[in-house]
Amino acid sequence: MKGSPEFYFFDMDHTLIDNDCDVSWKDFVVAENLAPREALKIAADFYQTYLEGRLDPDAFTLFQLNEFIGRTEPEMSLLCKKHFEQMVKAKIYPEAETLVRKTIAAGRLVVLLTATNRIIAKPLADYFGIDRIIATELETDANGRYTGNFSGVYAAAQGKVVLAEKFCRDNGLSLSSAAYYGDSINDRFILDAVGFPFAVNPGAELKKLAVEKGWEIIYFCK
Repeated sequence: MKGSPEFYFFDMDHTLIDNDCDVSWKDFVVAENLAPREALKIAADFYQTYLEGRLDPDAFTLFQLNEFIGRTEPEMSLLCKKHFEQMVKAKIYPEAETLVRKTIAAGRLVVLLTATNRIIAKPLADYFGIDRIIATELETDANGRYTGNFSGVYAAAQGKVVLAEKFCRDNGLSLSSAAYYGDSINDRFILDAVGFPFAVNPGAELKKLAVEKGWEIIYFCK
């Protein structure tokens, strides 16, 4: 890589935090008596398929958004803030927080780019001072209540590239000038698309690919 990035995309789970918010969300709603305990096993099974790069986004969304159905954004935002305080905040990687805050302080554009839905992701973005979020968007009905489906492009795997390209077109930017920090083998597409790829805390599969591609490998620790 030559030069330095003009702007930065950061993944969320296991990149900025030692946590998967889709998994911890189910822990949270079970603890709040909003979902049955059996949901924990189903969430773990979905997470395994995600790690293996074979997640079915439609089936996962129907399961993951069960607690959203019929509720409004203000209602869910309150729950998601509580989820962040109880399940996420203590798991932030200090080095990741320092990097993001220094990057923002230097006047660089920072964007949170995550497969997690926007409502769950927003409290973390707010905490970090990130005001631009690309995430999975949720469908609402005519009364502004969540239907349990996602809307538009699911923000994982190749979907991240589609959404990042749209963001660049809308803002007069280029992916070749962007950095992306991500941990998952599902991030291989966006890592390959940006000019400054960083594999963060990579598992064996992503680490092997990063070495082959010459992507920088970094580790954040708790």
